Parts: sequence; structure tokens; C-alpha cells
Amino acid sequence: MNNYNLSYIYRGGFSIDLSNKILSLAETNMENIHESLTTKKKVYFIMVESLQNITRHQNVGTNGNVDDSSFFVIQRMGNDYYITSGNIVENKNIDSLKSKLSTVNNLDKLHLKEYYQDTLLQGEFSAKGGAGLGIIEMARKSGNKLAYDFKKINDDFSHFYFQIKITAPDAASTSQDMDAERFTWIEDLDETILEKNLHLIYQVDFTQENLISILSMIEGNIGGKDNLSLNKKIFNIIVELLQNIYQHADEPKADKEGKSGIFLIGEKDGEYTLTAGNLILNNRIETLKTRLDEVNKLNFIELDTLFNKILIRDKKDNEKGAGLGFIDLKMKSKNNIAYQFNAADEGYSFFEIQVKVSGK
Repeated sequence: MNNYNLSYIYRGGFSIDLSNKILSLAETNMENIHESLTTKKKVYFIMVESLQNITRHQNVGTNGNVDDSSFFVIQRMGNDYYITSGNIVENKNIDSLKSKLSTVNNLDKLHLKEYYQDTLLQGEFSAKGGAGLGIIEMARKSGNKLAYDFKKINDDFSHFYFQIKITAPDAASTSQDMDAERFTWIEDLDETILEKNLHLIYQVDFTQENLISILSMIEGNIGGKDNLSLNKKIFNIIVELLQNIYQHADEPKADKEGKSGIFLIGEKDGEYTLTAGNLILNNRIETLKTRLDEVNKLNFIELDTLFNKILIRDKKDNEKGAGLGFIDLKMKSKNNIAYQFNAADEGYSFFEIQVKVSGK
């Protein structure tokens, strides 16, 4: 994630509501880093087009459910934003799509404008959208060539990967020499995400504002759609994990607005795996280990007693956190908390915490 400056990855079924929440989250993050208005408009436009392409063209089964292999990634590196999408396409449509993409890539700015006007007047519109107008407009807005690839799944379908780079106005691209490698690596990452049954990976500086946006996006889109009890349980655990990053992470850069961290959601056979990670000072490790080990060894009656005891007693020191969050995680998930510490440098370690929750 750090090597390629990945900030947000989502895999699964896409809806208009989810797309709107992804856009809102991206808008919040760009506001937090004080991105220029011109860049924000370009990024927002290309995100809208990319998400619309996914929702229009993702496969819908006879039961009304959409396939969960669509893919959306946002990266920011230096002066460049990379927006990558992936979805299933029918093999019979690949030649036509390749022809449109190749034509767009071979045109300069002036001829792209003419091609757009010609397509608008003469193009045939399908039930799933325009005649390639969105592709042309994304090339015009970004000012860069379109990267794309097709990976065959079977005789009927392939996975279509599509990436656009946006460079801040009046700035030189800071990662041009990595473009081909970056795109190949994204495809490999998608395969890993499918293999690991991940749905969401989010890495950014966590602030109060984007915490609200993240939770808004997750609510209603993660969990058992027909199991309100499971959905509520998962959501409450996610709140606790995200607050743990925002409130208790140690941030080496004192002038940063948010706290560096990473958050992941995985699901397999109805069991959800929720993982969070952040930096902590090495001198806090033993205290955290002691609290986690204590929580993991207690039964639920003992946990309830400990929770009330901590709640009512006065804090006798200034140590961050009283351990209530860990108790809450175990009680809500009905499972022990997995954790580990990986040394980052002499002063800090990366603290990972993971909770599994099932509706069974």
C-alpha cells in the first residue's frame, strides 16, 4: 500500500448509492489535503464516469444480485492521481471496446474534441449507456493516455481493467516512469484481493471528517443484507476499530491533521474479518499486550464485570485508553481479538488488530 500510495480499494457489487458515498469520501479526502479546485473537478469527473461504467456494465444474475468481482482503486502519488476500475465484460464486446480505446489514445487534444462531436451526432446508444462518449471525455479531461487490459476468465467473459491518470495543472508528472509497472501491479493486487476475500482496503490519514464519510459508505453496504442484527454488529465493531486508530494511534509527524492507519474488511462464507492497523510508540507495547491478553482470557461474565469496574473508576494516570474498546470488541464479536506488533523503527511499531464476526 505504501509503495504505490494506494489510499482506497473496494471490490464487490456496486450501486448508485455506494458510488455516491465513494465520491463523497474522495471529496472529503481531497478537502483535507487542500487539493486545488481544478484537480478536484477532474478527479471527481473521472471517478463519476468510472463508477458509472461499473454500475452499467457489471453482471446481474437472474436473482437480481450483481457479481462481486468489480473493482475500484484510487491512488495519489506526488502530483498524480490514478483511478483504476475493473469489471466483467463479455468477450464478444472486447474487439469493439479495444477499437474505441485505441482510437482515443491515438488522437491529440484537438482531434479528440472533433471525435467527441462526431460520436455525439452519429454514435449508437445502447441500453447500458453511451457510445463511448465517457471514454473520450475522460481522455480529454485527464490529458493522458488511457491504460487498459483484458484478462480472460472463460470462453464467455473477461475481466476489463481501465486506468486514468490525472496530473495537477501546471505540474510535471512525478511518476511517469512507473506507469506500466503500476498498472501491472494493480492487476496482480486484484487477484490477491479476490484470493483473500477482501472487500475494502482503506489507507489514509484518518480524521474526524473522513471517519464520518467512511462509516456512511460502509453502512448499508457491508454485512448481511437480510440480517439486521449482523449488520448492526459489524457496523459497531467497525466504529470501534476506526476510533481506535483516530484516538489512540501515535503519529510521528506532529504537524499532520490526521492519524496514519489502514483498515480492511474481508468476508468468506458469511464470516467477516475486520482488521485495523496503526503506528504506536514501542514503549506502549507491553501495556497493550497486557490489556489484550487479559481481555482474551476472560469469559463474557468476567468481561462484563471488568467493563463496569473500569467505567466507574477514576483514571489514575494519563495513559491513552482504559481498555474499554478491547472489551467491547470481544463482547460484540463473541471472539478473541487477534493482534501483532511489527517493528517499524527504533521508536515505533505497527500495531495490527483483527476481529472476526459471524451471523451464525
